[in-house]
Amino acid sequence: MNKSIPISWNKYNFTLLADRAIYWPKGRVLYIADPHFGKAATFRYSGIPVPEECTQEDCNRIEFLVKKTGAESIVFLGDFFHALSGKTSEVREILYNWRKKNNHIDLYLIRGNHDLNAGDPWEDLNIQSHPDPSKIFGIECRHLPIETSEHPYLAGHIHPGYTLKGKGKRSIRAACFHLSTQHIILPAFGSFTGLKNIKPNLGDQVFITNGEDIFKIPL
Repeated sequence: MNKSIPISWNKYNFTLLADRAIYWPKGRVLYIADPHFGKAATFRYSGIPVPEECTQEDCNRIEFLVKKTGAESIVFLGDFFHALSGKTSEVREILYNWRKKNNHIDLYLIRGNHDLNAGDPWEDLNIQSHPDPSKIFGIECRHLPIETSEHPYLAGHIHPGYTLKGKGKRSIRAACFHLSTQHIILPAFGSFTGLKNIKPNLGDQVFITNGEDIFKIPL
């Protein structure tokens, strides 16, 4: 079982993590896309009965990755919150308690399309918010991917997924990292998020993950 896979991309050496994040050992930076905190609360606000446990679970996952990697910084590649209606007192308490236990970590956010509606994180979370795109630690960070860019970049937004077809009508669909020479699109980190199947181009690389295991797909 592969919990992580080291890769060389452009001039950077990254580690792809099965728990849908990227670690940059040289910079000691953890990259996370699309946590969509408070999404369950947004559904409940709309009258759909969904438990809130996923916010606490996702915070626990981040805390585990920080301890596992030794990361000193986290860059969130957009959509920190799902919606304004999801910024409840319960969600705030969970995030504040997580932040209090991890106050040694520097946090950065590239504002995503959902963040424009939800607003920046609460001040007591001490997260530096930046426009999309922004260079952080010399790496171009985006929420929205673009066709062509002057610089290679990391991005989210797509919630990329890939379908593996087996014998007969059997198939497995899973979250994935989508790599090209120009970009790495990260899978959505949030446990309460969907997938959108990608169509990789010639020369691209795809690494799928079920949260426990990660492996490269032959294209």
